[in-house]
Amino acid sequence: MRLPVLLAFALCTGASAQVASEDFGVTNTDDWGIEFDPNLVGVHMGTGGNPGGRIEVTVQSSSSQLPAAMIVPGAANHPWKGDFRGLGVTSFSFDRQVEVGSSNFGTRPFFVIANDGGTRTDFSDDAWAFVFTGDVFQFGFSPWLTVSTPIPSASATTPAGWDLAALPGSPLGGLSGDALWNAIIQDVDYIGIAMDRPFGGAFWFGNHIISLDNLVLEGNGTLGTRYCSPGVNNSTGAPSSIELTGSANVSQNNLSLVASDLPLNAFGFFLTSQAQGFVAGPGGSDGNLCLGGSIGRYVGPGQIVNSGATGSFTLALDLTQTPTPTGLVAIAAGETWNFQAWHRDAIGGVATSNFTDGISLQFQ
Repeated sequence: MRLPVLLAFALCTGASAQVASEDFGVTNTDDWGIEFDPNLVGVHMGTGGNPGGRIEVTVQSSSSQLPAAMIVPGAANHPWKGDFRGLGVTSFSFDRQVEVGSSNFGTRPFFVIANDGGTRTDFSDDAWAFVFTGDVFQFGFSPWLTVSTPIPSASATTPAGWDLAALPGSPLGGLSGDALWNAIIQDVDYIGIAMDRPFGGAFWFGNHIISLDNLVLEGNGTLGTRYCSPGVNNSTGAPSSIELTGSANVSQNNLSLVASDLPLNAFGFFLTSQAQGFVAGPGGSDGNLCLGGSIGRYVGPGQIVNSGATGSFTLALDLTQTPTPTGLVAIAAGETWNFQAWHRDAIGGVATSNFTDGISLQFQ
């Protein structure tokens, strides 16, 4: 008789998380434009990017609410937010080309990380951390340039070169220095590209049309906690593994499961439960089931996947449609869910199956 046993397995490595990216190949998905104004959203262009698609943003001091006009993601459910420290965010980069325009004293773009104080489109209660990107332009055309800004999210002290500001209505207004930095970096609501210092400097005066492409927010931190690691070796001679990419923020609904180190061309699917467990070789499998309680299977249309020539498969989750034995449920902030993948295999020509290790995530 096999008895499920809850075990605390040693933590293996954390799964890496790419926070967000946009190449504007099809559309301006996150409504990048000027300061959440629906009338000033960047215009998508299918060609002329670096390469491929791009957006053109008209940046004018006359249409800005701020000391320096700022380009931000205007969509309410954009992925350019979250706990940057928890996600291990390391940098933000983008490609820009200035098509035309001028500024009185030069344009010096600053990268901005913002907490919105609870009101998404009202800057009066925002708190910002911002830093000069090193880019400068002033008159006319300026060709494609990649601008990359390091983000030392792990730092518990305000990084050198960064400035902080809590506007008068911000809930973080009582904080300053390192305390303000830590509050912002762990609760980012949006990022922005300001044409100069967004606070505490001279007003920016200018008018440019700027093309943007290849926006990337990089992270190398952990998303979720690996357990039941390592799994049992499969026919490749190594155990398969699972990881999470995206965001733990339920409201963003941006999370994917990735299984790797699989046999080639193997079918499989992901499983989930709010409980961990351990069953060795269930149903004659070579691997171990690391879930307990009510276990749901991602076997709906398009959810049974194949490892193909890469030995890996991925599933983008809809957090409002999470399978359980009694039907689909929505994951809520504060809940912890566990995930694992099952896959087919063959050892010495004999059909069998195996499992990845498990991963656990507390949602925000």
